[in-house]
Amino acid sequence: MITIRSYTVYHSPNSYIGSILAERALAKLSGAGVAFAIERRPIYIPRDRGVKVADLVGGRETTRHGSYHREDCRRWADKHGIELRLLPPGVFEERAERWRQSPLDREELPARAYYAAAGSGKEALLDRALFRAAWVEGLDVNEESVVRHAAAAAGLDPDELMDAALRDDSKQKLIAGRADFEQDGCPGVPTWVVDGERFWGKDRVDWLVDKVRERATGSLVRRRDAW
Repeated sequence: MITIRSYTVYHSPNSYIGSILAERALAKLSGAGVAFAIERRPIYIPRDRGVKVADLVGGRETTRHGSYHREDCRRWADKHGIELRLLPPGVFEERAERWRQSPLDREELPARAYYAAAGSGKEALLDRALFRAAWVEGLDVNEESVVRHAAAAAGLDPDELMDAALRDDSKQKLIAGRADFEQDGCPGVPTWVVDGERFWGKDRVDWLVDKVRERATGSLVRRRDAW
């Protein structure tokens, strides 16, 4: 079984688009008989790192970079038929101020909810619902009401999920996920890791698929040699 670690941030349009593209492409491999498992690792941004993904990895995003990224995400969404509602100017900044005042770090609550749902059989549905809430419905996934909304959309009990998300074991899984992100040397999100090799960005999905296909072919050859 090939393991693919997938690092994302829910309020990242690149993570949203990349996750959909990877899911589509990898589904074709699955249909061709390639066995793999995706370990989703949604991460959070500790307040001592700032509020942006660029802050998390020690970088900076200028106004020009931000403007270009918006254009680029729109082009990618249009090209691949992905629903996308970008935030109006100023909304991110308003939300960032709320995040600074919240007792939870940015993206902590939705990520904890995902880890709490792991093993339920509906965690992938919750993952999609959280991304959809952020990038189709235009909602702030750091708000408890939005996480509850996504839980219901995924067929989970919102009260039970929130109780589980706020338990210490979910917090520990959250911390472990970000520790893995750091240990794997991820330069940003989305990043997929296969056998220690990193694929960063929505424009690296094809390379990710090539790696999984190559790994599957190599495994098959080794099994035949063993025969």
